[in-house]
Amino acid sequence: MTDLATVSQTRVIISAGWQADFRSWLEQRGKSSKTIAAYNSDINRFGAWFCDINREPFTPELITGIDLRAYREYALSVEKISAATWNRRRASLAVFCQWAQHAGHLTYNPFQGVESMEEVELEPRWLSRPEQGRMMRQVERLVNGATTEHWRRQAARDQAMIALMRYCGLRVGELVALDLGDVILSERAGRIVVRRGKGDKRRVIPMNSEARRALGYWLALRGIGQSGEPVFSGKGTARLTTRSVERRVAEIGRLAGLELTPHRMRHTFCKSLIDAGEPVTVAQRLAGHARSETTKRYILPGWDDLTAAVEKLI
Repeated sequence: MTDLATVSQTRVIISAGWQADFRSWLEQRGKSSKTIAAYNSDINRFGAWFCDINREPFTPELITGIDLRAYREYALSVEKISAATWNRRRASLAVFCQWAQHAGHLTYNPFQGVESMEEVELEPRWLSRPEQGRMMRQVERLVNGATTEHWRRQAARDQAMIALMRYCGLRVGELVALDLGDVILSERAGRIVVRRGKGDKRRVIPMNSEARRALGYWLALRGIGQSGEPVFSGKGTARLTTRSVERRVAEIGRLAGLELTPHRMRHTFCKSLIDAGEPVTVAQRLAGHARSETTKRYILPGWDDLTAAVEKLI
């Protein structure tokens, strides 16, 4: 069986002719470039499977309900993907079939009987108060313990990144996309402009004193630059990548004895807002959630909340 993850295989699955039409159709419906790339990735994967099973090139007019149901069985039983992953692939293929019917490649939508999978909702994993303290102490130790200019700059940069994810709820992609012109900072006030958040949505986030202090220290070491230059850079002036941020966050977590990710800090930001008594609407706007249901997950008690509740019975 062909390895469906092989990039060289999947790159040639979608022919340039109707791929361009599909992309144009999605763009007309306001889909972001990131969403379009995700759709194409899922369709490429299906196309690779189709070629391997049917021994013929994949084109949209060849899609049948039989193929879609067989692909569902393959994905769940052989690849053993999660329910969430299947539901995402299914959604991509549903959009693709909708376009194919609209463009005249299909006379009917073959999705009947291609079922989604029920997902077990996992509670968001946020940091407890003691864990937050351990994380921030470790970051400060790295700053205070830096003995060279290189380590001082890295520690200050990492501290600023941690602060913006923890106190502003930035997604890692939003963090690395920040330009100097997106930051407005003074001693008593500050805000960050996220120009293209999830779904290409723009939002403005105020900074508290901790975020202002950490970011101000980093910018002082970084030096003055043009408004279009990245706030966070790696070697030289190159913009830091999301993978680089994830590695640095994981390393700080390791030193602090924590399992730490950028997304976990974003969960912590949302949970902290709810625990502080802020309305769901405020947390939703600051986090940039499209649906209030996403934010409402943080109202539910976590393990620490449940533990504290039963301790009160003693």
